[in-house]
Amino acid sequence: MIELIFVIVILGILASVAIPRLAATREDAEISAAVANLRTLVSDATAYYTAKGEFGTVKWNEITNVPLSATTNVTDNTAAKLKAGGKDCITVKLVEKAGDKPAHIVFGKENANTGVCKQVVESAPVKVYLESKITSNGTAGEMAIGSSTSVYPPSK
Repeated sequence: MIELIFVIVILGILASVAIPRLAATREDAEISAAVANLRTLVSDATAYYTAKGEFGTVKWNEITNVPLSATTNVTDNTAAKLKAGGKDCITVKLVEKAGDKPAHIVFGKENANTGVCKQVVESAPVKVYLESKITSNGTAGEMAIGSSTSVYPPSK
């Protein structure tokens, strides 16, 4: 009987150590998936624009397979929203070329102060998108389509 009690106690101790680690692993997976989805979305938008030369009236789901909250036309001034942890975290808007300004992607953040979204927004790859600029004195959160060289680090 005493041996059985010891076994139960040891299993309880192991469970108390393992369960938090499993939860942390799940959160890390959510963050990694969101970052990968954002990279895929940027790549898909770039490939589409390179092939067609414009976005026109194409819908989000015709450009990418990344799960987004928007199914409207990409140029309807509607930002698609990328989810992580069940909440909208990153907004993405595609903008056609106008004048001297190239076609570009505008990134934004939502729910950036809570849970998994906070960790996604603070991750290094997502920060690069959120802080990118088309020109050195441009607006943060804009990245030219098809050119990673147009990403300027934030000014200090």
